[in-house]
Amino acid sequence: MEQLPSTPAQVSGGASTWPGSAPVEAAPRRAVWWRWVAWLGLSGLIWAGYFSWRPPQPMLEMRHIEHLSRDMPEVAITFDDAPHPVITPLLLASLRRAGVKATFFVIGQGLKRYPELARRLLLEGHELGNHSQNHHNLSTVERSAFAEEVLHPFGGIADVRRLSGAENLTPQTRLFRPPGGGMDRDVMEFLWRNKLTLAWWSNNVGDWARPPAWKIFNGVEAHMRPGDIILLHDGLGAYGTAQAIPIIVREAHDQGLQCVLMPQQ
Repeated sequence: MEQLPSTPAQVSGGASTWPGSAPVEAAPRRAVWWRWVAWLGLSGLIWAGYFSWRPPQPMLEMRHIEHLSRDMPEVAITFDDAPHPVITPLLLASLRRAGVKATFFVIGQGLKRYPELARRLLLEGHELGNHSQNHHNLSTVERSAFAEEVLHPFGGIADVRRLSGAENLTPQTRLFRPPGGGMDRDVMEFLWRNKLTLAWWSNNVGDWARPPAWKIFNGVEAHMRPGDIILLHDGLGAYGTAQAIPIIVREAHDQGLQCVLMPQQ
């Protein structure tokens, strides 16, 4: 009996076959050099993007507050765009009825027009933060205007504190909250060089669009956690916000959370 070979016999043309079977073409070796080229190119793009967009080290060290301690049963209520001649008194009345204090981020032009309202905020135990001079998106502002937009309102806040007798009670605020959160590398570097604290938030219901009180409450309540910094708005049309404050505070208390002021430094 003829003995069959244990391996395919090689035949001309690169084909292999078993005796009695049809020839089978051997798979050609596929070139892999292009995979290495693609991998190296992609790696280069990733590193180039990282070094192009990564903020310089000083900016990475900039002080910022996104939330309070998550381990403490506290939340902070904050308002942007203060003061306003109609809405600010309504907010003050709601806060007084709820028995809590808040941090108001003021616009420099508003301080100039309504200094007595800013003084009243301090006299009733609330705190002031800086929300820019003219409420421009700072990523669209020239660097030459940063001093006016960012630093000038701190002078107005210091004047109001002095007139209200609060300058010796608590430290002058270093909190700055950019309008609309608009920033770029130049803005961050300016904040860092002037030793300012970026005042962020962790609970934003979007009440700037002026929804009714029940929508504002539902939005805040759905995301409320210990340590939250709740972003709300002063300003024209914010009637729903004023109405929502007492039920927001009651919900916080039902969850065992106390309302506190933001740290000023």
